[in-house]
Amino acid sequence: MITDQYLTSDIEPLIPEQTVADAIAQMNRFHIDILPIVHNHHLINYASFETIEHLNPALKMADIEQYSTVLPIVNSGQHLLHALTHLKSLNVSLMAVIDEDGEYLGILKTKDVVKALSSSLSIKSSGSIIVLRMRPNDYSLSDLSRVIEYSDAKILGFFIFEVEDSNELEVHLKLNTTTLKHILATLERYDYKVIQYFNREDLADDMDERYENLMNFIDN
Repeated sequence: MITDQYLTSDIEPLIPEQTVADAIAQMNRFHIDILPIVHNHHLINYASFETIEHLNPALKMADIEQYSTVLPIVNSGQHLLHALTHLKSLNVSLMAVIDEDGEYLGILKTKDVVKALSSSLSIKSSGSIIVLRMRPNDYSLSDLSRVIEYSDAKILGFFIFEVEDSNELEVHLKLNTTTLKHILATLERYDYKVIQYFNREDLADDMDERYENLMNFIDN
């Protein structure tokens, strides 16, 4: 769920009475290329730098063309991962967040989502990492959690890659233990394919670097 803690507090949306000059000034101030336009607590449009930079500076936001036939939004009930997928698929740096009644709540920036996910996935905490390979239909986090907890361990965080030129997923699990012998045996018993595991801090550091590279890729 997307709560106030994930919304940016320093950027205000535009209102219909503001001008192109106002919008460009605000975009330059915050180094962004798009801003929502809000009227009576509802999102009515977006202004993007690319579409307004050559317009009459005195033109009001109420009079610019519609950004798209369906305005991109993030619903406050969505998970951060779903919000990130939406942001990246549309290649935008931020998006308006609305509640279940359609009222505007604030702005969610891609960078803030990446930062929050980086923190919540507990990649920097001590422990071990197991990498599994599986088909999408075989992936179930709840089933994996039960298998791991059966071995008296817990999943601290996870992330998933689509394997290039394959119909499989690569699932990286961060665990709260460095003792993996029993866990690996249990995973094998349940027909999970383990392709890598790291249970020493020097190897975990290497995986931390891979994770940070992933976050940097997402953030670009």
